[in-house]
Amino acid sequence: MLDQVRDTLNRIKSPEGQGLVDAGYVQGLTEDKGLIRLVLEAPADRANALPPLKSAVEQALQAMDGVSGTQIITTTQTTTKPAPQSSAAPERRQPTDANLPRPARHVLGVASGKGGVGKSTTAYNLAVAMAQDGLRVGILDADIYGPSVPVLSGLGAEAKPDLDDQKRMIPLKAHGLELMSIGFLVPQDSATVWRGPMVQNALFQLYGSTLWGGGSGLDVLIVDLPPGTGDIQLSLAQQSALDSAIIVTTPQDLSMIDALKGVSMLEKVGTRILGVVENMSGFLCSNCGTIHNIFGQGAAEKLKIAKNIEFLGEIPLTLEVREGADSGNPIVQQGGEKEGSAQYLQLKDIIRQKISI
Repeated sequence: MLDQVRDTLNRIKSPEGQGLVDAGYVQGLTEDKGLIRLVLEAPADRANALPPLKSAVEQALQAMDGVSGTQIITTTQTTTKPAPQSSAAPERRQPTDANLPRPARHVLGVASGKGGVGKSTTAYNLAVAMAQDGLRVGILDADIYGPSVPVLSGLGAEAKPDLDDQKRMIPLKAHGLELMSIGFLVPQDSATVWRGPMVQNALFQLYGSTLWGGGSGLDVLIVDLPPGTGDIQLSLAQQSALDSAIIVTTPQDLSMIDALKGVSMLEKVGTRILGVVENMSGFLCSNCGTIHNIFGQGAAEKLKIAKNIEFLGEIPLTLEVREGADSGNPIVQQGGEKEGSAQYLQLKDIIRQKISI
């Protein structure tokens, strides 16, 4: 069926006069039980052509036999500019004005200065813990290049969101949460070659075109921010109007140094920083009962002193936390007596008190 879809799309001409497929406007094309998903990608100087092209694509696909619906993400490319010869720092591009709607009473970011510190696992377990209190909670997986929610939720990349009659995405559900991730929409290798503005546009659509809370919004939306402190993170923090954020670090000094950058980024966009969580703060050996500080000690305390940021708590490194993340069975679902689960529940209580929700 995809060959017929490509033929149909190629009959729609791009501004350059070629068919959309031949001109490279169609990316991440998939089909699932008659639902056609694709990314419609245009050069930056052709951005104005995207709305009519999207409309033409929808009409053409819906006229095909066997097509039950369409799901189209639009984004733009940029032309890479030569590196400046001057030794001065390059000028930072201003974030896109996305005018995003408000999806929840409180939007909480979970950030880190680098990857590999357990930020997504922390965000997911925190979200599940809040949902267990009866709150309406969603999580937006904002890491386009390495989405984690399909694995953490246990749904896998094969799960796909449905659309309502206004083409808004209906979030998937697991563990009492509403979920949205680029990992549910396009093959992962499609996103890995996107440039910054393309990623931003995709994120803004995930955030603003999702029918959170059935259209009435949520109590809390947790945004699992991408690691790092570049334009994508800045734009998302600004345009999604984060009410607050927490920083996740590991105990080692190297992680703390990168976490400082994450703090500085959030300060620049005026986001309230609730505090820092030290993840993987010690490994409790099940054989000898001894805690081994594999990643060192004290990074969160140093961050607290350096930036006057509250220390929210430690999450231990345990086999159960890791296995729960990989199997889609988060540790907080396994009972408060579990090592790791109790600490996440404690963290949830602290954060709920701080955001009064």
